Amino acid sequence: MTALLIILVFLIFAALMMTRRVPAILALPAMAVSVALVAREPVKVILEQVVTNGSTRLAGQYLMVIAGAMLGRVVMQTGIAESMIKRAAEYGGDRPMVVAVTMMIAVAWLFTTLTGLGAVIMVGGLALPILMSIGVPRKLAGLLFLLAFALGFVFNIGMWGFYQGTFGIDSQAIRKFAIILAGIDAAVLVIFMILAARRMRYYGAWAIERDDDVDEADGESSRKSDVPLVALVVPIVPLVLHAWLGVPVVAAFLLGGILGVLITRPRELVRQLSSAVVRGVEDVAPAVVLMIGIGMLLNATTLPQVKASLGPLIGAVNFGSPLVYVLFFGLLSPLALYRGPLNPYGIGIGIYLLIRDLQVMPPLALLAAVMSVVQVQNTCDPTNTQNVWVANFVGMRVEELTRQTILFKMAVCLAGLIVAALLYY
Repeated sequence: MTALLIILVFLIFAALMMTRRVPAILALPAMAVSVALVAREPVKVILEQVVTNGSTRLAGQYLMVIAGAMLGRVVMQTGIAESMIKRAAEYGGDRPMVVAVTMMIAVAWLFTTLTGLGAVIMVGGLALPILMSIGVPRKLAGLLFLLAFALGFVFNIGMWGFYQGTFGIDSQAIRKFAIILAGIDAAVLVIFMILAARRMRYYGAWAIERDDDVDEADGESSRKSDVPLVALVVPIVPLVLHAWLGVPVVAAFLLGGILGVLITRPRELVRQLSSAVVRGVEDVAPAVVLMIGIGMLLNATTLPQVKASLGPLIGAVNFGSPLVYVLFFGLLSPLALYRGPLNPYGIGIGIYLLIRDLQVMPPLALLAAVMSVVQVQNTCDPTNTQNVWVANFVGMRVEELTRQTILFKMAVCLAGLIVAALLYY
């Protein structure tokens, strides 16, 4: 009976989030408390274990997200992002497909570090008009931008920190699978470009007027001089420091930010860094609040009564079979949309944690499943702020973005799961 009530709680809050009646930042804490209440946990336990301890459970990950956002602001403020996009466009010359490919490489490169809607608007505001002006259909330009964003996000070490803290997996194992998944993703992106370029024949292109005023308060100026070529490596400096040299994530981001300013604007070091910290916190504040709710739900789903109730249901699925593993997460990956039951940034985190605690599959296989499913969520979820912004910019409905990309991203997910089954089972 308790298990059915807990499932009912999951379904109710999933429906509220899917219909956008309750945002995830409120639904997750409420769900955590509701699950604990249904499990008949004492009020004192709920307040201490779920609310108080849960709200700080991912504190280390909050710092990683904030540090990553700081570096992202440095990359934008100092002109590194703008220079990279313009250099990619210049390299392609007047060849639309070459420009599109180089632009997607530049976008993916940037989003190994950048996070938040502000970064999406900054990079998209540069890349999308360039693509459309050289003849790439506007809808195709938006789709390519989102796909490149998701490709770069595979290597975002801020998310690696989330995986490490949640599933207890070391960065070397994450790096190994991330390289495999990125290779699959890149191959599918190339196939998508070839097929979509033939299918989409109508486009619109227009000039985008940019505000060239100098905003000294934010430490930003849109009239940025060309940055040194070496500055273009700054976005992947944290990745190299962390994944290959073992530097902690927060320190890697901070070192990357300092290096970026020293290369581009050494005389403005203090002003640029202080501005980047403040603006970076603003950029990721919604994500941090969401992670507070995730922490509460993490603690709620690990309560003894909850685990005892839901354990038999999870155990009924034969996750010990590689075939079941691939089919379950691959075919059901669309359930990560709309903050659904496989979304690790929503109610899905409770399911993943139960699977982890019951040890019904190898830990690395669970990590691979989460990373593969995230590929579907990152690109296709209509509730993502980046999807909404891109859809508005290129003049299409956000649900159309989902329809155009869902099969391709499911293919990425399935391929990643197949490789994971071969490696980890």
